[in-house]
Amino acid sequence: MPTVPTLDAQAIELPTSIKASPILQEAVELFLQHGFLLIRNAFDPAYVRKLHDEFVAGYKNYFDARTYDDALDLTERRTMVTIKLDGAFNSIDFYAPPKIFPLLEFLLTRKLILAAMGCVISLPGSKDQGRHRDYSNIYDPGFNYPGVETLIAKAPPYAITLGLPLVPITERTGCTRVWPGSHLRRTIKNDPNLGPGVEFVADLGTCYLFDYRVLHLGVANTSDIPRPLIYNIYARPWFRDTVNYSKQPPIDVTPEQVFALPERYQRLLSWALVDQLAHAKEPKRGGLCHCGSGLLYRRCHGKADN
Repeated sequence: MPTVPTLDAQAIELPTSIKASPILQEAVELFLQHGFLLIRNAFDPAYVRKLHDEFVAGYKNYFDARTYDDALDLTERRTMVTIKLDGAFNSIDFYAPPKIFPLLEFLLTRKLILAAMGCVISLPGSKDQGRHRDYSNIYDPGFNYPGVETLIAKAPPYAITLGLPLVPITERTGCTRVWPGSHLRRTIKNDPNLGPGVEFVADLGTCYLFDYRVLHLGVANTSDIPRPLIYNIYARPWFRDTVNYSKQPPIDVTPEQVFALPERYQRLLSWALVDQLAHAKEPKRGGLCHCGSGLLYRRCHGKADN
C-alpha cells in the first residue's frame, strides 16, 4: 500500500512565510503532488476535546440513524451537518489555524474564503462509502482534446478541505481513505487500476488536507462510538459548491458574528452575507418581475428558468 504523505506541525515555527520555512515549502510540494497531506500535532488535543464536547452537546440530536430535513444523508448511518460559528468553534485556532493557514493562503491565494464549515458524523455500524470526489473536477470538461491532460496536471487547487477528527482515529473508528494523485488525472471513480488507496491512524490533534478533486471515501466505523469529523472547506473567492448544500447552508453565521471577527479574517466569511442578501432579493416565481415590466417574473426574466 502507498505511504501516506505526512507532515509534523511541531516543526513549523511562527511567524514565518512559505519562502522562509523549509517545512512549509515541503508541505506545498507534498500537497501539490499528492493532493493530500496528513498533519500531525496540528491542534492542541485539549482544544480538540473541547470542540468534541461542545459538538456533542449542541448536535447530539444528529446521532440517530435517520434522515434529517436540515442535514445531508450521505449513506446509511452517515450524516453531514453544518456547524454554527459559536463557542469553541468561533476561534482563530479553528477557522484560521496559525500553523496551517499560511499554507492554505499560499495554495489558494490570500483572498481565500471559508466556503463551508460542518461535520460528517459516521455512526457505529456505518459501512464504507463509495469512492467519490466531493465536487466534479472543473478542469476536466468531460471530453478529449489535445493538451487536456497537461491542463489538469498543472491546474491549481480551487478548494481544499481541512478534516479534523474529534475522536482518535483507529482501525475500528475508521478514517478517510484517499487515492493520492487522483486530483491530477481524469480518473473515473470506478477505475479498477487505482489501487487500494491509503489509510491512517491518528491521535487527537492530527488533521489532514485534501484537494477537492481527490478521490476518497469514508471508511466503515466498526467501533461502538460515533466518529465526528469536523471539516472546513477553503476555496478561491469565486468558487461555490452547488452540489452538496441543497438541504442546508454551507455556512451558518450572522452579520454580527462576521463583523466581530478580527478584521483580517472577516473576508473569510463576508461572502456568505453577500450571497444571503442576493438570495433574499431573488424574485419569487409567482411575483412580479424585478425589471418593472408589470409582468409575472416567470413570464418575463424568469423565462430562462422555465
